[in-house]
Amino acid sequence: MRIITVSRQFSSGGRELAKRMADILGFDYYDREIIAEIAKNKNLDEEYVESSLGVKAIPLHFARSFSFAYASTVKSELLVEEKRVIDEIAKKGRDFIIVGRNADILLKEYKPLNIFVCADHESKVQRCIDKALIGENPSRKEIEKHLKQIDKSRESTRAILSETKWGECTNYHLTINTTGWEIKELTPIISKLAELYFGENK
Repeated sequence: MRIITVSRQFSSGGRELAKRMADILGFDYYDREIIAEIAKNKNLDEEYVESSLGVKAIPLHFARSFSFAYASTVKSELLVEEKRVIDEIAKKGRDFIIVGRNADILLKEYKPLNIFVCADHESKVQRCIDKALIGENPSRKEIEKHLKQIDKSRESTRAILSETKWGECTNYHLTINTTGWEIKELTPIISKLAELYFGENK
């Protein structure tokens, strides 16, 4: 079984890279499917699970409606369920790529290829603008605040699970800066490197 984990700064293109790699390599792909499974198992709304796990910025009404202690307890419980869901995926024995979820830590025993994707600030802001849904018109200030909130939340979640630092290059096999690149141009190159990695780690 071959596993690739893709951690990423928000709006760096990591999700697109992972999906394209899965298509090229013929791997199963997991991203929002994990959130959906957690929500189903816990009988919770998917948006709530996403916010609690720091996948997206926590809305203001969440912070005003719950105490910090309660929010921390909920997050801990959901992290336990997240690990259980990811373990179940691994037990299937199929090759797969997983986006985020600190999977490089949770799946360490399987010796996955761990990738971190980043980009410069301006590239991430522009990608947010380009990906905005029809009818949405977020201000630059809103986008920059969102970028900071999400990456900060990912960093704090990592600190709960490991002493290793989120985004620290030495914690990953490959760190990819997508600034100035088209993701579709990078994907075949990274996929080839993945094949080489697994060829040397049979």
